[in-house]
Amino acid sequence: MDHPVQYARIMTELTGTHRDALIEATVAEFASAGYEAASLNRIIRAAGISKSSFYHAVGSKAELLDAVVETLIGDVRAHWTPPAPSEFAGEAFWPRVEQVLGELGALTAGDRALGLLGRIFYLPASGGADARADLLEAVRTWVGDVLRVGVASGSVRDDLPTDALTAAAFGMLRGLDEWALSGADAPDAATAPAILLRGLLQQPGPATTH
Repeated sequence: MDHPVQYARIMTELTGTHRDALIEATVAEFASAGYEAASLNRIIRAAGISKSSFYHAVGSKAELLDAVVETLIGDVRAHWTPPAPSEFAGEAFWPRVEQVLGELGALTAGDRALGLLGRIFYLPASGGADARADLLEAVRTWVGDVLRVGVASGSVRDDLPTDALTAAAFGMLRGLDEWALSGADAPDAATAPAILLRGLLQQPGPATTH
């Protein structure tokens, strides 16, 4: 069975009018207790769902976490989807980067689904493949594709392997995302990502002699 279909079925069977309560209870439990110590019984009580209905639909906490993550990803994508890498070609690269970072910053500040997703997104992995790992890999691939377009157009430095730039940019963006989700309210919180990415990725200027 295709996983997104499976997770959609789980959420439909379990929630009804309790959809948001289940999502919030799941996020709160995993965020506070961590994956290993998270309790399905505490989630059931907090969400107001009967145990029989819950265990009929859900086989494990890994399955529940993936269902909630997939649901939140779907909610975020209803408001925003990443532009195709080809949209960053030529002189559009840096203006498009700044536009995307601005859109994501506004979404982080005001979108409930993205805020909830952020609270559990960077928890230690469950030990196997899961929806969070799949999304991280999709984001990493997208960043790499965008940077290759930037290198081809001369907007991104070409003196380092693109894979290395991808790893560095992805790590920086992930760190900044965790910083923003922690409630950072510094005056430069909105502009820091673009400034740091330019410093990392732009072609180095000519060496100066003294």
